[in-house]
Amino acid sequence: MSDDAPPSSAEGAPDPRTAWTRRRGPLLTLALIVGISPFATDLYIPGLPAIADDLGASTASVQLTLTAFLVAFAVGQFVVGPISDGVGRRRILLGGTVVFTLASIVCALAPDVGTLVAARIVQGLGGAAAAVSGRAMVGDAATGTVRSRLYATLAVVNSVGPVVAPLVGGLVLSFSSWRAAFVVLALLGLVLTLAAARQLPETLVARTPGGSRPRMVVGRMAELLRIPRFRWYLVTGCTATIGFFSYIATSSFVFQQQYGFGEGLYTLVFASNASCMIVSTLVFRRIVGRFDEDRLYTIGLTVCTLGSVLVLVGATTGVGPALVWPALAAVTAGWGWVIPGSVTLTQALGHRHPGTASALVGGLQFGLGGLATPLAGALGGTATAMGALMLGFLAAGLVAQLWASRPRGGDLVTGGPLPR
Repeated sequence: MSDDAPPSSAEGAPDPRTAWTRRRGPLLTLALIVGISPFATDLYIPGLPAIADDLGASTASVQLTLTAFLVAFAVGQFVVGPISDGVGRRRILLGGTVVFTLASIVCALAPDVGTLVAARIVQGLGGAAAAVSGRAMVGDAATGTVRSRLYATLAVVNSVGPVVAPLVGGLVLSFSSWRAAFVVLALLGLVLTLAAARQLPETLVARTPGGSRPRMVVGRMAELLRIPRFRWYLVTGCTATIGFFSYIATSSFVFQQQYGFGEGLYTLVFASNASCMIVSTLVFRRIVGRFDEDRLYTIGLTVCTLGSVLVLVGATTGVGPALVWPALAAVTAGWGWVIPGSVTLTQALGHRHPGTASALVGGLQFGLGGLATPLAGALGGTATAMGALMLGFLAAGLVAQLWASRPRGGDLVTGGPLPR
């Protein structure tokens, strides 16, 4: 039987723990669950000024609702992922979507900004539980090229969210108040909860006795971190993510304040760049299997680094947006190979504990990536600062990846081929 062939039950029927990966309905449900938190991050952003006016809050306190969600999403993945290796995926995924739904309702009804911040924290934790267990389900149910293509599918949906969310948020605001945006999230969470309960099975074959105990959780993390290649892939992903988040955190100030773009034109910049990422991720999905993930991951990081060089050149030579815009498009296109490559490689090495591997990757990358926001602002929020941060961290990620993927002998602890 092929390494990519799904296992079957004793009677010859497809194993329900893996059969769902070949059906569009369950895959779409899982992809939307994993992608709902990026969607929730950006959906209500057009309504931030209205929230401040309605609740009588300062701009800083309203922006805290965004920061609170991001921190909770990062911490939640780090905590919940290893627990899923001990108690199972389905229960945590459904619990996460339920918590997300209820927290969205509280957000919609929030009488003051303090309540809104607290509800956003809970919403981020629920989204984290659903996302980290959802990624682990793929690691449980698929191997080899099938697994890589499934992760690429999840990456496509994640990249679509930031493009669509502000547009949907603006449309909702044109018909109703900012509270309606959270009603939309609550309805989406409810629909996904019902769909997951019906379509997604438990994928964890053998649960670790006492696997949710803190000592067991720390032990699984330590086991993965003892694998040199896993550590290096983690360093690669974290440093590169800080570089990419420098673009996310700074580009609006660069194009609108420094280059004088209006909101509509900046939306076009952001959407066109994100579209490049969507297209490149679809290409990754098609060609993975013909080329190994290490090579594709390296190519993606190389393109990101070269694009960052051009961003810095455009910023320092006075060429400005004529070069910075297409250079950023190249960076986001390369990122479309970095995301699925990073997840696939770390989950392959962490195949014994997919939830823990997913937690370390998602939690650390998302949490450390958030450092780019204050760092870019502290350096002035200019195109030069953005380009310098992007180049420095993406280049460091590329160097770490070249070291991680260098040929060497031995088993999984010292190097060697990844499990397919």
